[in-house]
Amino acid sequence: MKISKKAKAKTKAKIIRSSVDLITQKGFKNASLREIAKNAGVSNPTIYNYFPNKEKLLYGYIEHQHTITAGILQEIDDFHTYTLREQLQTLIATELELYLEDREFVIQIADMVFVSSSVKLDAIYETKEKFIEIVDEMLRVSIESGEIKEPPFRDYMPMLFWDYYIAVVAYWVEDDSESFENTTQFIDHSMGVIEALLHSDILSRVSDLGMFLLKTHLLSALQKYTAPQKGLKILKQKLEGLSDV
Repeated sequence: MKISKKAKAKTKAKIIRSSVDLITQKGFKNASLREIAKNAGVSNPTIYNYFPNKEKLLYGYIEHQHTITAGILQEIDDFHTYTLREQLQTLIATELELYLEDREFVIQIADMVFVSSSVKLDAIYETKEKFIEIVDEMLRVSIESGEIKEPPFRDYMPMLFWDYYIAVVAYWVEDDSESFENTTQFIDHSMGVIEALLHSDILSRVSDLGMFLLKTHLLSALQKYTAPQKGLKILKQKLEGLSDV
């Protein structure tokens, strides 16, 4: 019998919730997949079909939180009237609110990523797809509405915001201030900087400067130390084309 997507999603959510509970109680090393499966009410073969190892469970948890966040944002009736800064701050605030319930679990993930390095940061980056999709849509709408001009390297902006998000989570994990007031202030001040950059022509000027330096100094160095070749001519043409964009 074919299992529906809804049923699969429900089973996956049960496994993730079971893993959060057991890993929080026993620690990542001591909680086994078999125990997690039993706690979730699923068979051992079933849990291995969804998550072949405990590391995949960690990534599954993060992806699951992104999916829940997307649903929450869609339920905000007037979300489309928010400014880009308000939308981005709401995104971050929603993620942190979801993490708050599982703070001890998230602290374990952060420790494995930033302290013990038993989980690679690159692997965490593989969970970014849904988050990137949300930010990309926010940027698209704000550009089309004329709220901001299309920034240089537009395609990389969602990824840069993901990096910022990782920094915020790392800060939040270490924050022991009352009601995480320091994290709130950190987000507010840093988002103010991001907003100012997006509404100014600084990024365009930096991009122009970078292309100038790349075009003049890199090419002159190549011409000085490399014999003229077809590849050098092609590179020069590409750089000249980029500077005209």
